Amino acid sequence: IKKKKMPSATPLKPITGTFKRRVVRDIIIGLGAGLVGATIFDKYIYTHPRKTQEYFDKLAKQNQ
Repeated sequence: IKKKKMPSATPLKPITGTFKRRVVRDIIIGLGAGLVGATIFDKYIYTHPRKTQEYFDKLAKQNQ
């Protein structure tokens, strides 16, 4: 009598490189999200330095 191999006994595809791909993906997503967040913060939330510079530029033009 021949024994049939169980389906779970068949070799699975190798899991090599999965950790490396996940780490690279996480780093790229983190850097991208950080860049987008920093740009939004700089342009729309933290406007005080830009307004101050515009004010002093306006004063400098008036004094010339």
